[in-house]
Amino acid sequence: MTMSTLEWHGYLQRKTTVNVRQSGVPKMRYIMVVILLSLFGAANAETVFIPATQDNTLYQDPEGKLSNGKGDFLFSGRIEDGPSRKSVIAFKDLSAIPYGAVVQTVKLHLQVSEVSGPTTEIYLLRILENWGEGASNAPDQEYMGAPAAPGDATWVHTFYDQQSWDYVGGVFAWWPSDLESISTPKSYTFGSTYEMVNDVQTWKTYPGENFGWILIGSSDTDSLIQLHSRENMVSPPLLEVTYTATGSASSDYSGVWHDPDKDGEGYGVFQTPFGWLVYYYGYSSAGEFMWLTSDLVRLDELEQGIPFELPMLINVPGTFEEPTPASMLQPYGSLELLLNSCTEGVFKLDGPDGMKTSNVIRLVGIDNTICLNDASP
Repeated sequence: MTMSTLEWHGYLQRKTTVNVRQSGVPKMRYIMVVILLSLFGAANAETVFIPATQDNTLYQDPEGKLSNGKGDFLFSGRIEDGPSRKSVIAFKDLSAIPYGAVVQTVKLHLQVSEVSGPTTEIYLLRILENWGEGASNAPDQEYMGAPAAPGDATWVHTFYDQQSWDYVGGVFAWWPSDLESISTPKSYTFGSTYEMVNDVQTWKTYPGENFGWILIGSSDTDSLIQLHSRENMVSPPLLEVTYTATGSASSDYSGVWHDPDKDGEGYGVFQTPFGWLVYYYGYSSAGEFMWLTSDLVRLDELEQGIPFELPMLINVPGTFEEPTPASMLQPYGSLELLLNSCTEGVFKLDGPDGMKTSNVIRLVGIDNTICLNDASP
């Protein structure tokens, strides 16, 4: 698939949307990125199956003395307003996914061996605190749990009996990564969802945030499900991940770049499958709003500290609903990009309005992209 510069400009304007999320450092999610990945990701996609590294059951107990770290089964739900049970599971060894890879799909395969009660919804939510699996091993059918062993996760503790959850019953994201209706004993698959993909991509990039998922039964249903744990020899949990290694060989500098000394202007940088594309938004020397887009430029490999140049095009600003027709763009000048790191650089915009030099920093990155200065393999 090939696109001309003008075709690409129009396509990007129509497809790009912005959603800023506050979480320490804001991030921008561009639907454009997902669309781009779908255009070229299938050709070199790889799939791996990853076993769980730890799992456990949280048995509702005000003293937090019950667990089942080494049992064959996990439990989620409740029966007849009895105590609740929640399954926790983590896949902390993601070494099968290359560093810098872009996660495309994520599926969680679980074997349900028993359902006590009517059909129930089981919610899969990302855990926000670290927790452990100790040596506890419940007897018989394991419904009632066993005395917690050192390091076990319990209803009260993340690591029995030295560390506790900030809130009893576990600390997890309020929005589910997925949910499934469980009705009969069989194999179930959660995903793939955007949230699950984002979870695994985040865990791969920031391993210190990988605390796995918790499975919680619907509070509206008196139903308890029994699942195979990682210790079970028959159908233990498996994480299926499909990825493309597009980011493993070089860094991606996509994002919003801004000079702190220049209010109201900045650059949107995109590394696309077809070349580099940069937007400039700001003001002319006369104080009029000016909007520019670059031509597409292909680079075999960007080297930090070595500048490269992009031709720039100009016209009146458009909107996402009514973009400027690509045919109306006219040559403006050039933009020299010098990137000194993943977060700092010097951009020089040269045209009829004179030379504008901006000492820029990257304010916002794009989800699911990697810059090699940001994290170590």
